[in-house]
Amino acid sequence: MKKLFNLENFIFITIICMPLYLVKLTIWGVPTNIFELMAMIAIIVFLSGSVGSKIELRDYRKYFAPLIAIILGLLISTLYNGAYRAGFGIIKSWFVVPVVFAFVAVEVLHKTKEKNILNAIYFSALGVAFIAIGYFFSGIVTFDGRLQAIFNSPNYLAMFLVPAIVIGVAKFNKNKKFYVLTLLIILSALYLTFSYAAWLAVAVSLIVVFFKKEVETRHCLVSTEISKKLFWAALVGLLIIFLQMGSDKMQNLMHMDSRSSLASRVMIWHSAGKIIVDNPIMGIGPGNFQNKYLEYQKYFPPYLEWAVPEPHNILLAFWLQAGIFGLIGFMWLIIQWLRDLIKRTDGVASIGIAIMVGILIHGLFDTTYFKNDLAVVFWLVIFSTIKNRSSILER
Repeated sequence: MKKLFNLENFIFITIICMPLYLVKLTIWGVPTNIFELMAMIAIIVFLSGSVGSKIELRDYRKYFAPLIAIILGLLISTLYNGAYRAGFGIIKSWFVVPVVFAFVAVEVLHKTKEKNILNAIYFSALGVAFIAIGYFFSGIVTFDGRLQAIFNSPNYLAMFLVPAIVIGVAKFNKNKKFYVLTLLIILSALYLTFSYAAWLAVAVSLIVVFFKKEVETRHCLVSTEISKKLFWAALVGLLIIFLQMGSDKMQNLMHMDSRSSLASRVMIWHSAGKIIVDNPIMGIGPGNFQNKYLEYQKYFPPYLEWAVPEPHNILLAFWLQAGIFGLIGFMWLIIQWLRDLIKRTDGVASIGIAIMVGILIHGLFDTTYFKNDLAVVFWLVIFSTIKNRSSILER
């Protein structure tokens, strides 16, 4: 029984339960959620136990400075702009808890065989995808026929599923029958979101997986094997485009319609750019974009979208919410991390880089960090690969 109820199992389950951040609570006047409570319990148990006394920080030291820059940028921007409740709430839920929990998760799970980080992320996405398919067959979709399931937007569902697809493809040979079935479920859910940015992110991420593995195993950029994989990937891509040809969204995109989703994003980016020009150093503080976006309507033609909590771009989001210091910290972190991983030739590095490429490519069109679950996945990938132990991610 003790083997069943232990910290390793609890953390593994907590990662799987990331979407429970949607279940909101207020405790002693402080807004929180089910996932956050589970994460904080894991952190407290870790710090109060014998495992917490054996923390090794050597591998993480070079990343302290960019992380501090991000947090300082958020704090300064929050204090400067005066939106304390929203700002400190976001710092807690999207930065402090995800960072500390991800660190604890990596420290605890790095020696396990079955309960590793990748499996937990994959099972979480699989559960969400399974529920999402149930929503689809129940006819519960958005007004334009897109699948969003338990989330507030189809884009949120898509952003959560993309890393899992990279994981499933990278680990495909370990259990082909299992991954054929489960990837079909996840890919179906992703397709039904009709998020073109997510599809692009998956395509680029898988190319990274194929090429990096090829270079590591065959020491060449292109071989017969990778040519076959790219051929089938291109065929699937063409099939998806063909299936979408009749959709209003694809037609609007192809004809550069003034009311397409891309046109809407361009308008949002223009507005975000104007806000940055007026607030280049301090930003506007976490959680303030929606109000500022509406305030800046007077400078532009009528918006195509009015409910826009984030600027649909990860770099713009960091600059606006954490100021120039937060943006520099984020870019510093990513560049330092990529430089370290590119030098490595293990499978861990390949999967980590591919997931991060997906996050960054998708982040050109959506804000692929500023949500509880996305933040946790981001830091799990960062810390797992920094740890430089292949047992953390791949068995």
